[in-house]
Amino acid sequence: YDSTRPYFPIYYNDVYEVILPPHHRFPMDKYRQTRELIQQYMMDAMTTATTAGVVSDLRVSPLATWDEIITTHSPDYLYRFVTGDQTDEELRNVGFPWSEAGVKRALSSTGGTVAAACAVCDALLQSGDDRTHPVWSAHVAGGTHHAFFDRGEGFCVFSDIAVAANVVLQRYPSLVKKILIVDLDVHQGNGNAVLFQGRDDVITFSIHCEANYFSPKEESDLDIELPAGCTDETYLTTLRHWLKQIELREPNFDLVFFQAGVDILEQDRLGRMSITSTGVERRNQLVFEFCTRNNLPLVITMGGGYPRTGEPWKPIIEAHANVYTQAH
Repeated sequence: YDSTRPYFPIYYNDVYEVILPPHHRFPMDKYRQTRELIQQYMMDAMTTATTAGVVSDLRVSPLATWDEIITTHSPDYLYRFVTGDQTDEELRNVGFPWSEAGVKRALSSTGGTVAAACAVCDALLQSGDDRTHPVWSAHVAGGTHHAFFDRGEGFCVFSDIAVAANVVLQRYPSLVKKILIVDLDVHQGNGNAVLFQGRDDVITFSIHCEANYFSPKEESDLDIELPAGCTDETYLTTLRHWLKQIELREPNFDLVFFQAGVDILEQDRLGRMSITSTGVERRNQLVFEFCTRNNLPLVITMGGGYPRTGEPWKPIIEAHANVYTQAH
């Protein structure tokens, strides 16, 4: 790690391939397609003066360990998931059939976010007070914010952000005392809301669609509901306002997690919002500027993004990839 240059390692887990049944509604291949777009961008960026100085590489996500996951989730739930001892109802709630490949994917979805957060913390420890450039990292997966202590739902088995937050709070106690989660998926980050309820060391902030709850609404530290059909101006004005309020009231965070779901996009199958691709890029920029202004270390994860059946995946894949290329 070179503290005189911006730092941005990117983890990915599409090496853990899961073959879903035909016509399954989850777009599993989006992770590979997004990573390939990012790789192409990074090859081009190496010759561009404004980005050539960024220390960045692509790293395979490790599998989360037992000890890491039980910082957040029930040991019994973890054991039953790993061994395939789950009820039909549990599998239906998550939305995936059980398989050994699926276990590795879920563990890597969590492990990559843990590794990204630890990479940031290790770099911060190395730089000490000499840091003059951003220390960020990212995972081209994760953002699985619908997982609870002893159950999953909505394509989420474990909450990678919650696990990573708890791990770094335990592993780097002198460095990380307070964390902010900025969740901008179209759905509320309900699992994280519950997992961190009553705690003052992790603040949960979720902007989501008021017409898009598929399970009971939970209570984050800050929940902002926007209407179905919401357009760029309303969304961006709202986000800008609340980031400013956080900045004014409580700017002293040691680490930020950005759940960068793109299912707010107008082309998304499940989203119910009407945000343009430019609007999503401007959303990303507001978060990045917030972190830069306040010199906040940042960990970026993926989130929702669902192409419509029979339509090109390109708008969704490009919106996902843009999160990472903008950050870079």
